[in-house]
Amino acid sequence: MNLKLSLTTDSNATERARQANERRKMASESLADAWRRIFAMKLTESDRQKLTEVKEAMDAGLIGRNPQDCVTKSGRPKAFSKAEALRLWQDLQERKREETLRRMVEETPSNYELVTSSERLLEVVKAALTEPIIAVDTETTGIDVYTDVIVGVSLTLPEQDRHYYIPFKPTIDERALPSESLEILRPLIESDEVKKIFHNAIFDIAMFKRHGIKLNGLAWDTMTAMHLLNENEPKGGYKLKKLAPKYLKVESDTFDELFGDDAKFSEIPLDIALVYAAKDTHLTYRLYKFQRYHMSKMPEMMRYYETVEVPLLPVIVELEANGYILDLDFAKEYGEKLRKEAEQLHKELIAELSPYYDGDGELNINSPQQLRPTLSKAIGRELPNLDAKKTLKPLRKEFPIIEKLLEYKRIIKLSSTYIDSLPQKQNPTTKRWHSRFNPMGTVTGRFSSGKDEEVGNDNQFNVQNQPKEARRMFVAPPGKVIIGADFKAQEIRCVAYLSGEQVLIDAFNKGKDPYAWVASMYYKRPYHEVYKNPDGSDTPERKLFKTVVLAYIYGTSKWGLADQLGTTPDEAEKLMKDLSAELPRLSEWVKETQEFAAKHGFVWMDGKQRKRRLPDAKLKARWGDKETWKKISRAKRQGPNARVQGSSSIQTKVTMIEAAKMCEQKGNGWRLWGTVHDELLFEAPEDFTREDIYDIERVMTESYRFGEVPNGTDIEIMKRWGEGMTVDEWFARKEKGLIA
Repeated sequence: MNLKLSLTTDSNATERARQANERRKMASESLADAWRRIFAMKLTESDRQKLTEVKEAMDAGLIGRNPQDCVTKSGRPKAFSKAEALRLWQDLQERKREETLRRMVEETPSNYELVTSSERLLEVVKAALTEPIIAVDTETTGIDVYTDVIVGVSLTLPEQDRHYYIPFKPTIDERALPSESLEILRPLIESDEVKKIFHNAIFDIAMFKRHGIKLNGLAWDTMTAMHLLNENEPKGGYKLKKLAPKYLKVESDTFDELFGDDAKFSEIPLDIALVYAAKDTHLTYRLYKFQRYHMSKMPEMMRYYETVEVPLLPVIVELEANGYILDLDFAKEYGEKLRKEAEQLHKELIAELSPYYDGDGELNINSPQQLRPTLSKAIGRELPNLDAKKTLKPLRKEFPIIEKLLEYKRIIKLSSTYIDSLPQKQNPTTKRWHSRFNPMGTVTGRFSSGKDEEVGNDNQFNVQNQPKEARRMFVAPPGKVIIGADFKAQEIRCVAYLSGEQVLIDAFNKGKDPYAWVASMYYKRPYHEVYKNPDGSDTPERKLFKTVVLAYIYGTSKWGLADQLGTTPDEAEKLMKDLSAELPRLSEWVKETQEFAAKHGFVWMDGKQRKRRLPDAKLKARWGDKETWKKISRAKRQGPNARVQGSSSIQTKVTMIEAAKMCEQKGNGWRLWGTVHDELLFEAPEDFTREDIYDIERVMTESYRFGEVPNGTDIEIMKRWGEGMTVDEWFARKEKGLIA
């Protein structure tokens, strides 16, 4: 025992001596040696870039070490470290920021003007009313369009080449106009004759609505237009300050870069606010001119953008503003149910994985460091990571333990959402729950739901991604119902139209299900035998051919299809070849679309109204270059899918505009309630009539036709989302007094 203690003590002393000697050497090293030591470390790319900036600034004599960092508390010289260098980088950024702001003010363009009197604002409004088109932007106290308020409005008057910023209280500067003076802008904002350009118009329209001002004359939104001109911008790349340097060659700092993460526009000095805000509308107008020039070369796209995408934006504002009512008691019960399921799965996972765990104590399956090696041993295969999409999901069918783990993680996430998170997302002003509907949520123009692309908002949530069992938490307001109307077989109808496949067209014209129709042909059996089982479920034949048809259209590989069907790749390949023989025109269309993508690097949506750019399809691969071949193949397979998805999104958007018009005409509380995948939902008075249902059917089936292919829709009535009944059931129950 004593011997062991002595050895340990000697070892510690030796190590302390070595460390002390190392510190003395570092303290006496030159700055150049310190930099060589720091750059020899393992650095992230971000840190290496920051350190390089600091070294260059020090070499140029712009910054130096802070005296307090040069010596220890006892007065001994202190080595220059990576941590100190990164602190200097923060100092350097602050100096750069101050210099940028100083230069901005000194170089304020002569045609930028700060408006600080009601009299001058009246003159500006009068001048703006003579312009055919202007650019507009709002500055606000925050990002909640139902609670926050406008603190400033910037205007660009192109014909007069004047750019204004009008500050309003609660801006802290005494020169700011009273908040009531915002009313002076009403004639301009509500004018339909003066057209307006925005960047992220949904936000600004909603902010004016918050102040009781209805925006008219919306002409262009440079953010949504850029999605049409290049849907492949990198993440976050649609912000104005990202687009301006790229397309206008104008360097432009973001708000956070200039003022910091926690800055409030109402507290920014007005001489700085003027330059920043007026530049925003100035850039927005210039970007509009750039976009209009390029889009005019595609006249069908221009017409589509101006008649569909732009008119859709106010529809989305109203849809979002309507919001939702949630049954929190149901949410709590549902959350508790999920929590119990998670606890049971946790016990099962611990029991199955513990024999493979080498650590001390109980396995923590929420710790990737503990779970990855344990799970690897359990399945007999080394897992590089625990990425659900790339690593775990492809193995879920092969290993039941992975299926169970994924289910556990899914339930844990849902439980957290419905017990902890969702109740806190109720808006304090409206007392409803609001989501964001992004009309450019996917590269093909499909809607997404959740956070705003430009302004993150923790109170927003994804309506479209609600599990079916969770939808029952959304309820209709008292005296109202939710009416759901879907685009029946939307995508396969679109396929029939785009491909001209007569077999599919005949099926729809005869009112037949296309998948059962094809299965009937393939198996040479009567249609009714392969359509539905007596209990209403799919027959194996229909289910099989639905999977095969969609896989064929969406470019699924034979391996992917085999995985879906639980068969071999060879059998999956045979099924696709058989399908090609049954649907020859569809097969030819898929081939033509892929060849077009390979030649041009893009494909057109219906009527050349949108593009899906697939540049990888044009790549040239050398023999043996497997990665490039994969990229080419993937891009070509995406072509048919993109055409179907994009053309279907056009149908959805046109129909939404017509649905909004119908609701406005009906009045009496009719509103769009949501759009979820291939379904539109309405909020309507519960005393609706059959005539109202006919109007919904008309809007759903006649707003946008896929050529000679008839549209279809199924309608259901709900007091609680997800608990629907047919129209006939509703009226039958109502006649019997069973509708509460």
